[in-house]
Amino acid sequence: MSKDDATEGFVQEVDQHIREERLLEDFKRYGPWLGGLFLVFLLGIGGWQLWTDHQRQAAREESTAFRAAQEMAQQNNMAGAKAAFLHLTTQGSDTYRVMARMEYAAILQLQGDMEGSIAAFDQAAAAAHDPVLKETAQLRAAYLAADTQDFEAVQRRLQPLLQSHSRISFLARELLGIQAWQSGHYDIARSTLEDLTLAFDAPEGVRQRAQATLALLPAAPAAATSATSTNSSARGATPPAPSQGAHQ
Repeated sequence: MSKDDATEGFVQEVDQHIREERLLEDFKRYGPWLGGLFLVFLLGIGGWQLWTDHQRQAAREESTAFRAAQEMAQQNNMAGAKAAFLHLTTQGSDTYRVMARMEYAAILQLQGDMEGSIAAFDQAAAAAHDPVLKETAQLRAAYLAADTQDFEAVQRRLQPLLQSHSRISFLARELLGIQAWQSGHYDIARSTLEDLTLAFDAPEGVRQRAQATLALLPAAPAAATSATSTNSSARGATPPAPSQGAHQ
């Protein structure tokens, strides 16, 4: 080994020793902090896992309770189902609360409490964040209102749905057309139902019912152009001569 090689090896050993010393000093200085951060990281992962497991368990419990209430209703245990759904409206996720409120409203409808059912559907629509649930509750309330409220009230209820881009809007337009026909607002009924028959993205059943209802409407009044033409001719005619009138 040459002298230069020995010197270079010695320098490398010194550099390695210095790096090890600095690493040891950095570990002594920052080790507790790094350990704490690592512990926080582990706790965060564990906490997230616990929270996820809790959410899944809560969802399973909500689903089980909701199905149990539905089974009571199917078995004609309306009192039990009504109480169960009402209880579910006060706990759990927003989705199950809204769905429970709608089921509760449906039971009120079966029991003949139309005003209570409409109010419950309105509450469900107001509480819903999901647009499909909201619009479904609004439409259910409008169907009930069609039997208990005047045309203007039903029209106001349907207005948000008429502006929607969902398929529920077609059902809302169908209801508006039928209500307009039954209440004597034939112009509104005719224009609404004609638009439905031309809406090729509407469900086929809705288009067929709109066409059938159109056939029941009175004929649209003809344009009064003949009377105007007659009056104009009369104003432009030459009056008879006095001799002609005396001769007659």
